[in-house]
Amino acid sequence: MSSFRFGEFILAPDERKLTRDGIELPLGARAFDMLCFMVANRHRVATKAEILDDVWPDIAVEESNLTVQVSALRKVLGPKALATIPGRGYQFVLTVEEYTPVPVPAPDTGKRETAVPRVLVLPFTNTSSDPDQEYFSDGITEDIITDLSKVAALSVVARNTAFTFKGRAVDVAQTARDMNLTHVVEGSVRKSGNRIRINAQLVEGAAGHPVWAERFDRDLTDIFDLQDQITEAIVAALKVRLVPSERRAIQSRPTDNPEAYELYLQARYHHTRLDRQNFAIASRLAQQALEIDPEYDLAWALLAISQTGLFGLSASAEHGLQAAERALALNPDLSEALAAKAFVLAGLGRFDEAFELHERSLQLDPNSYDVRFLYGRTCFQTGRHEEAILHWERATELSEADLAASSHVAMCYKATGQLEKVLDTARRTLVRAERVLAENSSDSYALITGVSALAKLGDAERTKQWSLRVKAVDPDDPSIDYNIACAMALLGETETALDTLEDCLPRVDAVTFSVWIKQDNDLDALRDLPRFQRLVGDLNARAAAATA
Repeated sequence: MSSFRFGEFILAPDERKLTRDGIELPLGARAFDMLCFMVANRHRVATKAEILDDVWPDIAVEESNLTVQVSALRKVLGPKALATIPGRGYQFVLTVEEYTPVPVPAPDTGKRETAVPRVLVLPFTNTSSDPDQEYFSDGITEDIITDLSKVAALSVVARNTAFTFKGRAVDVAQTARDMNLTHVVEGSVRKSGNRIRINAQLVEGAAGHPVWAERFDRDLTDIFDLQDQITEAIVAALKVRLVPSERRAIQSRPTDNPEAYELYLQARYHHTRLDRQNFAIASRLAQQALEIDPEYDLAWALLAISQTGLFGLSASAEHGLQAAERALALNPDLSEALAAKAFVLAGLGRFDEAFELHERSLQLDPNSYDVRFLYGRTCFQTGRHEEAILHWERATELSEADLAASSHVAMCYKATGQLEKVLDTARRTLVRAERVLAENSSDSYALITGVSALAKLGDAERTKQWSLRVKAVDPDDPSIDYNIACAMALLGETETALDTLEDCLPRVDAVTFSVWIKQDNDLDALRDLPRFQRLVGDLNARAAAATA
């Protein structure tokens, strides 16, 4: 059986060992068995009955025994490792990396050696004269991370963690110590017309000296061979031997067309900006890539997930569903396509199918922002607030650009009575919104999430100021008006909230908002009012007609 790494811990089930920084930790037999079960089933909620059956087979025990083992594990792993899902069970929520330990030589630094090379690929720097070429350097970085992750004998830091270092000066030796790394990959990309220059080097972590470095000058048409060459050079420098299946996996490409690939990289870059304007750009670029290569499965998946973000659950989301199904026909294991399809099915009320697809997408890629965000949204819409918290909090960790999950999760904390966390998440969201606005003062999504955060914090004056700002930027978007109405309701300005809802609800997509408004506790102060009930009744009638 494989071993598992989560944070500084390594779980080796076959050896019945749990270590932290190389030191074996004392853990009782039942607690160890429970940990193995929870890690193996980390992609879902494990019921108490399932855990009892696995840890105490053929023995009738009281549920209090389970509580004792949960406490023991939390004491060792930290209080957040196992999340309690009220009425259902527990879920292991730490990020897990699976690997097979392979002894490799390591430099003599006087410190503990690591079982496998653990590698961080820092975001490659864009040294082109055009800052708009950033998408290309980001894309090269992501693909190198993806290719290295296909090598079983390597432990590669996930993309989302790696990109937290983007734009920062990095002390390689200190970062290696902090993250228990053996090596760091860094480099730069310069693209000019159809010519590419990539400088890359592999740095030994503790000492900070280069193990391998090379400069590559190629035509854009050679980009795929170039990526293979860089990946295989890094693997060779790490003294790891590729097995044939790994070499084939690295050399396999979802498209052979460099132009389609470049359009896909641009689309992926815009999608990570996580706002409606960039979702629209990402959708358009993905469609252009597909016009060149209709069999490009990743482009279909990106189109699906971008259109889901762009259209929500509206009738137009049918295009996202079609794109997801096309992607899955080409590759049934594309996590984002599964997540997009699940989300649309949930909007159609097909929840059993939706949750099954969400679970599959999570098993395939638990570190995907899109997978986590959409799963959280479906959980929220069905009142599964504790699970929504798990997914949305993980989404905020996976993307520093996120505003949506950070903002939405406050409603889940309110629904579960965790009022201090409502304020904490509002403060976090406000900080993120202000960071976006420092770069682009006209970002309407950052402004409206700031409006919501300020209202939750009770800052009426700034809430109204920001509301005026966002209306000046985007006066016609009914979803912005809806969120302003929510803010006014939170501030106790009932008539203003109702007037705003009366204006905007006839203009919103009825399917999306009829589902959302049922769970939106920002509007709880209005629910008993006849005028609000009439507005919601009209909205539900339109939704029913649209789905008839």
